[in-house]
Amino acid sequence: MIANCLNRLRVSIVFGTLFLCLSCVSQAPASWILRDIQSLDANIMNTVQWLKIEKSNLKFLNKSIKKKLNFFRKTNFLVFQKIEIEINSIEKNIKNIEASLTKQKKLARKVKKRPKLKIFDTYDNTNTKRLPLLGGKKEIGLKNSKSKTVLKILESLEKNSSLIIVNQKSYNSSLNNLIKLFKKEKYDLVFIRQEVEEYKYIIKELIIQRKQQNIHLEKLILKLNDALLVSKKSSYTLNLLDISQNIENYNSIMDKFENFVNNLVDIGGKECRGLVYLKKIGHKKDYQKKYEMGIADYKTTLSEIPKLISSI
Repeated sequence: MIANCLNRLRVSIVFGTLFLCLSCVSQAPASWILRDIQSLDANIMNTVQWLKIEKSNLKFLNKSIKKKLNFFRKTNFLVFQKIEIEINSIEKNIKNIEASLTKQKKLARKVKKRPKLKIFDTYDNTNTKRLPLLGGKKEIGLKNSKSKTVLKILESLEKNSSLIIVNQKSYNSSLNNLIKLFKKEKYDLVFIRQEVEEYKYIIKELIIQRKQQNIHLEKLILKLNDALLVSKKSSYTLNLLDISQNIENYNSIMDKFENFVNNLVDIGGKECRGLVYLKKIGHKKDYQKKYEMGIADYKTTLSEIPKLISSI
């Protein structure tokens, strides 16, 4: 029992680190920085992932607002038209990004098949190693381009990546406009993935505080080990065991909540039957209520552990 208690204390010390790693998710690329073929591949993969997530969101979005859209068509045609404009813009942005991405993939394959072109060796910038793309003058950094083919590829990479970025910004703008439109009608349009990211940001800050307590937990383990060597039944040892058990219970509570937040996209999606949904302002779903109660308990628990340790 004592050995298990010590082991569980050690495990709880590193659990927060695992959560920090698991909670990392991809974000839409802010710009295309192309230094070599690997960076081109990375930007392509980032955009592929972005499209996968946003096309999924669009599917759930259309499903979640279908009934309300029909309602507005009959009762408030102006609102209906405004919503339609934003939806059409979102769908157009997705198609434009897909088209530009397809062109980038073809260019990447072309660059790989023709390494002698040395696309990424046609500039001279030893400090940044960055191609003169996305707004810079094309002649800056270029040095003795070997052929028109190279310049054409560079220009195409610039054009396609610029179009992707412009359409991503337009997509995000239309989403925000859509959220505002529904809010004016007393509804919240909730994107669970985005919502959970905000939740995870809050819990990350608390996990950092939890990790900072590790040094105190390590000291408690050392004290407990020393006490056990002297006597397993002394009042001091029994008090340490009792404190260790309480801390173990607290850590179990925090571990379970971190695991809950880590799986909240699936939990919320299952409850709402989709990852995007519409609800009346002020109404809370069960997963939201559980999160709010859990985060409050987590903060309380986190503050109790130093008190226990200081009582030794």
